[in-house]
Amino acid sequence: MKIVMFIIVGVVFILGISFAAFNSGSPPPMATVRFFGQHDVSVVLFGFICFASGIVSIILFTIADELRLRAKIRKLRREQEKMRKEINALRNLPLASEILTKDIEEKRE
Repeated sequence: MKIVMFIIVGVVFILGISFAAFNSGSPPPMATVRFFGQHDVSVVLFGFICFASGIVSIILFTIADELRLRAKIRKLRREQEKMRKEINALRNLPLASEILTKDIEEKRE
């Protein structure tokens, strides 16, 4: 799955580079951005900013998901250890038939 992700990111990166190469004329095409005022930004720069913000948001969501999964793994390991201890305790209990035979032998004496 990671190989597929690397291939997809590589293809997107190559498409971004080709987009930048095709749009790098002598006066580069400009876009007007109205964010905290009005700014004229190159279309190529604007595309790279959008790409970078998308990568950052994906990384943040992935980190949040990873932390959630690690917490779940810790919880399941604690539960597994608790069950393992309980099973070992049940294995070490004396059998009921042995208890009954001991009681019968004690009554005979």
